[in-house]
Amino acid sequence: MRPRYMFACGSLAIAAAAACATSNDEVSSPAEDDAGTDAKPAPVSDAAAVDASVDDGTAPPASSCSDAGWCATPLPDFDLVLRDIWPLEKRAFALAESATLGTKVLEWNDATEKWVYIDDNSQNAFGAGQYAGKIWAPSETEVYFTVAPSLVYHGRRTTTSSPWTWEPSRLPYTGRDGGTDHDPGLAQYSKHHGVTPRAYPALGVWGTSPDDVYAWYANTIFHWRSDDGGAPDWVAEYVADDAEHLEDTFFVFAATGSGSDVWFAGGRGRYDATGAFACAVVIHKSPDGYRRVVDHEINPSDSYSHYSDTCWPKADAMPFMQHYCIPQWGCLEFPFTNGGWLTSITSPRPGSAAGILNQSDIVYVGVEDGGVATFNGFGVSSPFMTWSDQLLNSIWIHESETWISGWGMVLNTDNDPDRWSSGTEFASTTTAAELGRDAATYSYSTTVIHGLPILEPIYQVRGTSNTNLWAVGARYALHKTTP
Repeated sequence: MRPRYMFACGSLAIAAAAACATSNDEVSSPAEDDAGTDAKPAPVSDAAAVDASVDDGTAPPASSCSDAGWCATPLPDFDLVLRDIWPLEKRAFALAESATLGTKVLEWNDATEKWVYIDDNSQNAFGAGQYAGKIWAPSETEVYFTVAPSLVYHGRRTTTSSPWTWEPSRLPYTGRDGGTDHDPGLAQYSKHHGVTPRAYPALGVWGTSPDDVYAWYANTIFHWRSDDGGAPDWVAEYVADDAEHLEDTFFVFAATGSGSDVWFAGGRGRYDATGAFACAVVIHKSPDGYRRVVDHEINPSDSYSHYSDTCWPKADAMPFMQHYCIPQWGCLEFPFTNGGWLTSITSPRPGSAAGILNQSDIVYVGVEDGGVATFNGFGVSSPFMTWSDQLLNSIWIHESETWISGWGMVLNTDNDPDRWSSGTEFASTTTAAELGRDAATYSYSTTVIHGLPILEPIYQVRGTSNTNLWAVGARYALHKTTP
């Protein structure tokens, strides 16, 4: 088990939040969402509860901004949970879930500074729309999104002022029969016994260009193409499976890359009567085809927590290697064997990818030097929550900057694949300085607005540049246009 370092800054009152935010050390607590979580908000003082009461569930005004320049944009309904966003230069498209409206698609326009619904609501027909997948847009006049059970919607319009037309298609399931109650597009995992599992949609869409679009569902990666010169269709290009372990189930969660250098984040799972074992999978598509570069053998011995020593090295793939150094004694290297899926992925440079493992740590994988896969521990501090190691939701890179979103927070660190490939730990700038740690440092890009932290998950951070960034989540769509 690796060490993890947790530090709070000040009391649990809202006043302390503002103080921590001023020092760029602000984080909020993970509020339990509909998918479940292993973290519970810490109790706050009476003064904090009074201050928090001004949050009446309505969307904050567009002029509300944090000291770091994150401005809350007004949403058309108060109960929207924005699961994904795809920004363009002057517009953005978002995919949301609502307890009252179902799954919804929104468009932001810089000129009007408003979000508007653009879907035709057919995605919420009977038997559809139970949860959202991913959204991707090659231009202002074309967008794709996915919703349950396995639907890909393709939207087009002639001009930005024209109405949208929507064409749905359904991805087939190519895995084994899991029974009538089994949803192959929704993976669930909890590493703690007795805690409600968190749900991860294994359903998405992403592309490198208008003519190079991928979709995934459960264990299969599809490519929008024509094999016989006719109309294009979703062609299954890769099916993750293991003939030696037919009891294992595979999932694909996210994609990144460019051209012929494409990476997919996923997982291998095995279910028993009390939960699921989970191990990370990384799939790489190169000019030579698809290859599962990171994979593991599942060790089912820890049936209590489904976490400890779950993922053993697999002969035909790489495990994530952990580096542990002791001053004056040297460094050790060994496989990181604890459980978890890889649910978010980005590309630091061609031939490599970085992602979030089990919502708690950063991993790196590259094809350089015959292949490398490393585990990079991540320590996060918060004055508003009890200890938890499930804070991180998404990672996105633009040029030299890396942005990470989590529970009520956005973090910023360097894009440093050389360092990540050697296996390092991440620590806040303050913690690294106080303890003299040689760590990859990050800082908090504060999301405290009007003195109040966001006590909701931020599911995705993404942008077109470091001065056109979006961070979206439960009831929030934050836009940053300042350095």
